[in-house]
Amino acid sequence: MNTVKHLLTSAFIAASATAFAQTTVTITTQTDSTVTTVRKPARSFDRVVNDFSIYLGINAFGAGMPTGYDFRPIGSRFVALAWHKRIPLGTSGSTKFRLITGPEVAWNNFMFEGNNRLIEQNNQLIVEAAPNELRKSKVVTTQLNLPLMLNIKFRSRFTLNAGAYAGMRLDSYTSVKPVGGSTVRTHGAFNLNPIRWGLTTELGFRGEGKLFVRYEPNSPFRSGEGPNASVWAVGVKL
Repeated sequence: MNTVKHLLTSAFIAASATAFAQTTVTITTQTDSTVTTVRKPARSFDRVVNDFSIYLGINAFGAGMPTGYDFRPIGSRFVALAWHKRIPLGTSGSTKFRLITGPEVAWNNFMFEGNNRLIEQNNQLIVEAAPNELRKSKVVTTQLNLPLMLNIKFRSRFTLNAGAYAGMRLDSYTSVKPVGGSTVRTHGAFNLNPIRWGLTTELGFRGEGKLFVRYEPNSPFRSGEGPNASVWAVGVKL
């Protein structure tokens, strides 16, 4: 597992180190008496482009969750901040191909229904009813991801991104706020896997915001130490 973490860390550093690289084209013209050199930015499809994006959406677990793991659909939110690079692969035809990669920080928020809260006892996760009325109760995970997506821009100006991502857990905690009281955060591992991966697809038009879908087929919890269910997220990329 440490080897996987080291490989992911090296990939994050490599992707971040060139996050501000610029590409230019040099044009040299010569007449009988002078030579003129002009440097200007390459066309956006012919050079590496840096993007900052924000993902906003909702997330949930798939089927197979035990009793008590009921979550609010709207309250369970997904947020990510991404620093992506678009690397040209094929730009000569009407359909453009690029590779997208770069670090991102993602938050999965799972908001419980009612007065349920998650606690860890003897290395086991337990969902129990709180003794007092709760305004909110949720589990939050923070993850550093590195996606790798193929970007296709069609003649119609529709764009499609498809690929996968892997990441390592930075933090996780429960947040419980009683009615009329203050929020209490409890940080811990909560039997979560340190490494997670998933598949992602994004669809956009004319360079505006995109719709995205993410799916993690494996449970975020360690085998036998938490619910065995997939995770999905849908929303918009700005």
